[in-house]
Amino acid sequence: MLQQEPEQEEEEQAEEEQEEEEEEEEEEEQEEEEKDAKTTYTIEVKTSDGYRNAKTGCKVEIRLIGEKEDERVLDERKYRTEWHKINVPNDENYGTGCVDTNVVEMKDVGMPCIVQLKISKRKVSVIEEDAWLCDYVKIEQGDLKKTFPVYAFLNPSKESKESKEPKATVSLIAADTQLKENLTNHQVIRYRRENLDKMKELVQWAPKPAEDQEEPKEGEEKPFTAASGVMRFTNAATYRDLPKIMKKYTNIQRDFVQNIFTGVGAAGLAASKHPDPATLEEFHQYHKLLDIFASHEKLDTFADPPEDDFLDDWKSDESFGWQILNGMLPFGFKLCKEEIPQHFCVTDEDLEGLLGSGKTIQSEIQAEKLYITDYSEIYAEESGLEYTKILPEGRCQNENCQVAAPMCLFYSGEQFLPLAIQLQPNDREYLFIAPKSGEKQTESGEEETFDWKWLLAKMYFRNASFSIHEWIYHFTYTHATVEPFQVAAYRCLSQAHPIYKLLRPHIRTVAAINAGARTNLIPRDSIPAKGISVDAQSMVKLFYKTFNLDKLYVPEVLKNNGIVPEKIPSYHYGHDTLELWKIVRIYVEAVIKLFYDSDQDVEKDSELKHFAHEVACDGFGWEDGNTRGMPEHIKTKKELANICTLVICTSSVQHAAVNFGQYESGKYVPNFPSIMNQPPHKNTCEIDEKKIVECLPKPSQFFGVTAILYALSSYSRDERYLGDFKDEEWFFEETVKKEQRNLCDNLAALEVTINKRNEGLTRPYTHQLPSRIPNSIAI
Repeated sequence: MLQQEPEQEEEEQAEEEQEEEEEEEEEEEQEEEEKDAKTTYTIEVKTSDGYRNAKTGCKVEIRLIGEKEDERVLDERKYRTEWHKINVPNDENYGTGCVDTNVVEMKDVGMPCIVQLKISKRKVSVIEEDAWLCDYVKIEQGDLKKTFPVYAFLNPSKESKESKEPKATVSLIAADTQLKENLTNHQVIRYRRENLDKMKELVQWAPKPAEDQEEPKEGEEKPFTAASGVMRFTNAATYRDLPKIMKKYTNIQRDFVQNIFTGVGAAGLAASKHPDPATLEEFHQYHKLLDIFASHEKLDTFADPPEDDFLDDWKSDESFGWQILNGMLPFGFKLCKEEIPQHFCVTDEDLEGLLGSGKTIQSEIQAEKLYITDYSEIYAEESGLEYTKILPEGRCQNENCQVAAPMCLFYSGEQFLPLAIQLQPNDREYLFIAPKSGEKQTESGEEETFDWKWLLAKMYFRNASFSIHEWIYHFTYTHATVEPFQVAAYRCLSQAHPIYKLLRPHIRTVAAINAGARTNLIPRDSIPAKGISVDAQSMVKLFYKTFNLDKLYVPEVLKNNGIVPEKIPSYHYGHDTLELWKIVRIYVEAVIKLFYDSDQDVEKDSELKHFAHEVACDGFGWEDGNTRGMPEHIKTKKELANICTLVICTSSVQHAAVNFGQYESGKYVPNFPSIMNQPPHKNTCEIDEKKIVECLPKPSQFFGVTAILYALSSYSRDERYLGDFKDEEWFFEETVKKEQRNLCDNLAALEVTINKRNEGLTRPYTHQLPSRIPNSIAI
């Protein structure tokens, strides 16, 4: 047999001695207990209803620790009770969602400042131990009440080698919201520090790639690391690898998976009716059937599809302009402030009859009527983007798809309309001008006079927008940006810290959905990615080179882009979003003011300092030292309010705007094509409907995309919406509750305003209704 190392033997001997001392202490405590005064405590515990495996069959014991009267007394036993088993009905099984009340006679230690829980080990499968997802513990003693929030899985305690009884405990701190610097109770300070140390062991950053790391050999798996060139994320290769505290909302995960299957089933059934659409009308029939199938109505019949105001006039320039303002890239355009870029070859002669009599490009720039979207630099050859290969059904099989590098000029008058689209820079052969008012056609216009070239140019522009929306505005600017804040908050901020409590409802689910995205959506061999023009990783890396948090602070982004929503007709996103940011900012500032009297309080907050440093240096600047606008040390209340407002609004308001309309925009493939099978056309080409259909994705390409868009756009049954704090109550101070009520009142008033406006619109805009904005990114 192998001999143990002397150091290992000494460590084991020391552990055994410590365990013996602890057991002797417990025996002494039990003897002392019989002599001490007793009192009755009412102990209420709640098992979470947000996770199907929340309940436990483990034996659960509780111990209360009172506040020391004299900190010089080192022996803590005088101020703590003995362990008591919590008696629960139903054969000791904590039911999901149950609230259980226990009346226990224990040693009188007053109202406790610490509650400890001890959970016995119990296997539920060969690889998994039983655990308990507890929402809170409430203690009552006479007229006194105190709540100890948990909202986390409590795992079985470690066992003593001799007695096989659990020895380690979970220590809960009361709900009082406090900065560490204001604490005077040394017991609370100690357990607060210990809890953070345990959390840092549990929640970790993805490891950095080794500098000399070699590519894996054939058949070997590549070791999991952070992805070079992007922001860092949680140390979890898959959803299953996440610590349970980050994946406890599996009811939401369940709904997402179910919606994927629904989307796949609906897309498959619809495709079986139209396996190879030959006309735009057949694409229409496909998406109408998709709607019916997805809603589980008349699955085997060609029923008359419902009216769909959003897409009925998709060909029109009015619809195109409306979707630019309120669709999936709602701040992807800028005011033309000085001149049209030289690589955009449009002239006054080109726009004759579109601007009005006597008006020129320069006069309309001065009147602040012209706006521009320019993707030419993004899709330049030197950008380093990697493109998806066209599937065998494509017209250029085994070749990379081609994406236009388009520019679009818009005019804001009575409506927001496109004037010109150029599909490649510095080349007038790719310039297309909108039909003049006398030439514009409805869908029923005669085919020989309809401007198919202009329609196809709009499709190529929308196709270029698709990848930017999905991989940047949606994934990078919301999902990926919020995750570093979640990791750092869980690791660095105590659950009693005001900023932890403020941010938690808005960050708690993002790591779970991101882990699934990194496995099932982002990889270039995923089913959806095969139908999207640009490889996700290459585009995220391109944008991350110039990424800065300032690009996410929507009020400043709109201001810097020269956008004033009141000056643009039907810019509902701009109006609603600015109001929402304003409401959230008022709430954030009010809460911060309650716990920080001055900027000096912010600067001295040691937990906040560690949080900011980890977000900046371990989250955003982990690879190149560029912290992307995140301060390493937050020094003022204003700076703190900026960061908190940014995180909350990005995870709720902005994510709702760019996520929940995806199916609405993309279910009719020609309206928002994810990939094109032909190179962008020139203005000298002959284009008709048949040629357009040849350019559009085939069912094998858009099948997976449509299914994922359906799943992403669906709400969970367990969704919590902006202003709803009922499922996790962290703040118990009446001063904060008052501010939360004010937040809800302001959101309700905005809801009334938006609904009243929508009543008079042919195209209502609902994605920024507060009642439809989830608190956190969970889908």
